[in-house]
Amino acid sequence: MGVVFVCYGNACRSQMAEAWARHYAQGRVEAQSAGLYPLGEITEDTVTVMSEKGISLDAQDSKGLDAIDWQQVDVLVNLTAWPTASIVPGFTGRRAQWHVRDPFGESLEVYREVRDELERRVRALVEELTT
Repeated sequence: MGVVFVCYGNACRSQMAEAWARHYAQGRVEAQSAGLYPLGEITEDTVTVMSEKGISLDAQDSKGLDAIDWQQVDVLVNLTAWPTASIVPGFTGRRAQWHVRDPFGESLEVYREVRDELERRVRALVEELTT
């Protein structure tokens, strides 16, 4: 089972979601993330707030949609405001739209709120996909 979290820059939300999915799935789900316009790095604030929860992003990097093998993906979670159907138009798997605030450029408190919301959502998704 493969899931990809997509946001704009693949620097904040999608990176957090990927890390939470890896943490909770423990290998039962292959989690990845990508950005429409990848920043090329994960923001320092993203790394900081995830490390506060003991979650490392060391194995992750900021990348675009073309870095994903979409044939291996079952679920696409769209964190952007773009219509979900417009993201990877040929994708035939399940699509989900999550309305989660983009913390880029915001305070650490906003990053923490986003981190905690994503933890709840990802934990529920992993439970659904693995039971």
